[in-house]
Amino acid sequence: MSNALFSPKNIFLSAAAALIFLSAAPQASAAGTVTGDFLLVDIPAREVAMGSIYAPFYARPEASPINPATLQGINKNYLVFSQYNSVFSYHYSMMEYYHPMDVSSCAGVYFMYSANDDLYRTDDNGVPVEKIDNYDSYLGVVYSRALNEEYNVGAGLKLISSKVYDNATWGAALNLGVLYRNYLDQYTLGLDVENIGISTDYFLDKSLYPMLVRGGYGIEVFRFQDEYKISVFIEERYYINELNSSQTSIGMEAFYQKNFVLRYGYIFGADNGSVSVGAGCRISDLYIDYAYVPYFISDNAHRITIKYVF
Repeated sequence: MSNALFSPKNIFLSAAAALIFLSAAPQASAAGTVTGDFLLVDIPAREVAMGSIYAPFYARPEASPINPATLQGINKNYLVFSQYNSVFSYHYSMMEYYHPMDVSSCAGVYFMYSANDDLYRTDDNGVPVEKIDNYDSYLGVVYSRALNEEYNVGAGLKLISSKVYDNATWGAALNLGVLYRNYLDQYTLGLDVENIGISTDYFLDKSLYPMLVRGGYGIEVFRFQDEYKISVFIEERYYINELNSSQTSIGMEAFYQKNFVLRYGYIFGADNGSVSVGAGCRISDLYIDYAYVPYFISDNAHRITIKYVF
């Protein structure tokens, strides 16, 4: 039997085909089985601008809280801050720090905090009478290691805390990921499993965190010397215990002289589809990324990420 059948590309493509098959199957989701939906909120501007794709990137720290294997490959320290104000009055802030431990391993830590400043308890007439204390947060660590020149693996652990009024919950969740990078053909393949864990809600009503499997493929499709570069990415997400069971994203990233970048993304499977665009610039060791996601019914959402590399 030919070894080509067991090539990394064929293995990953088979995994992606399995995800597509699973996403097409009928799904059922019982009430009370999922908690912590804020874990699915996309915060970093770069990834959001390309359709919320995270799996198939190499040496991209902002994607590592989702697919930990994408962290390996950095050779400098990264300090990252992201801000997102949602159309539903929630604001999300995320701080991240990443460090190369040696040539074959990297580690990082990150913290996310979100709250709704307009959440009130009302009387029978709908008049606000008391502000409701609320927040969602998690503190995470991530570690990634190169098994060889082509394969990276990674793991990430989040300690999670939430509060609404007097009800507080705590829990922990694990993300596991793998990345394959082909230097010759300039493509990457990524696969991860997310939010494996439980919270104190599990002991009350058997609620689990929203678990999903994510598989992605990325390839450089055009390069002109070091001035222009265009890459295209595709990702399939299968939600294990969510009613809306799957999404497919396509994204594009176009660089000019490594200092300016334009991005575009589209998510299939969202209601009526979901478009996103973004841009980024580099000023010495400072990187600024922006993402814009139009909402057709309510308002528009803006995300910004500032990254300092040292």
